[in-house]
Amino acid sequence: MLVQFEGDSIELAPEETVLQGIERHGLTLPAYCRRGVCRGCMVKAKRGAVPAAAQRGLKESHRQQGLFLACQCLPTEALEIERCGGGEPHASRIERVERLSAGVLRAFLSAPAGLAHQAGQFVHLERPADGLRRAYSIASLPGSAIELHVALQPGGAMSTWLESAVGEAVLLRGPFGECHYLAGEQDRPLCLAGSGTGLAPLLGIVRAALAAGHRGPIRLYHGSVRRSGLYLWDEVSALQQAHPNLRVTGSVLDGNELEVSTAGSAIRFQPLAAAIAADGPPRAQERVFLCGNAELVRALQKTFYLSGVPLSQIHADAFVALGARA
Repeated sequence: MLVQFEGDSIELAPEETVLQGIERHGLTLPAYCRRGVCRGCMVKAKRGAVPAAAQRGLKESHRQQGLFLACQCLPTEALEIERCGGGEPHASRIERVERLSAGVLRAFLSAPAGLAHQAGQFVHLERPADGLRRAYSIASLPGSAIELHVALQPGGAMSTWLESAVGEAVLLRGPFGECHYLAGEQDRPLCLAGSGTGLAPLLGIVRAALAAGHRGPIRLYHGSVRRSGLYLWDEVSALQQAHPNLRVTGSVLDGNELEVSTAGSAIRFQPLAAAIAADGPPRAQERVFLCGNAELVRALQKTFYLSGVPLSQIHADAFVALGARA
């Protein structure tokens, strides 16, 4: 099937999505999740019919404009497409930036009045000067400055710039994502697991749950290759001490001790999946949130599902595009 995009003609292979064809052709779209959640790869059809599956979950106004998700589109006829904004921009400003570890920054941004977000969702952060855009999850509650955790990448265009960007104007698009606390479930058990800066949305969900007076047990697992990667460990451990229904566990691959306890929180020197399994099988009624490394998220999704947790109770935001968090 032929796709016209930015002056190029792209012949899609059988069962190849529009996004895959564009990338194979050497072009790029800001695709972060590749599951139809982040809306980063949303494009506009100028000519040709768009399959309904490629518009699932979009607003009616977007569907009428011919907008669709390139990662979900298997066209049945030739298409001519163009880029679109991927969400209305909201003006913001970087208020404060601090180092949480050798590899992670925490940035606080002014909260735009029109951005109705929930803790755990993510936004596209855009630099107005050149349109550089990256996706970051929100760790803070609504009503306060927007807290983002940024993985420092060697030579990363966005992360390097953010280190010294206090006072700079930025644009926020979104919010996106399915990882956020659901009201009215104060007694449901929660399990949250992630690696690296996947802690940001999980911490946001935990904060939202505790602020809502959640009564059910909450299990939070944070994985890293090295102990130094468990950034904000003292802060999450303090949350556990203040809330008896919260249990925090760290998973570290580079170590040889079975378990270390710090301020009541356990650090286990074993893979994240093994650390979760050590606490027994998942509960069928548990609501599960998974964030971070895409391969790890997929493996954990499968594990929880095969253990009896319905797919409707497993929420995941995995980011796989090269440089999506750089």
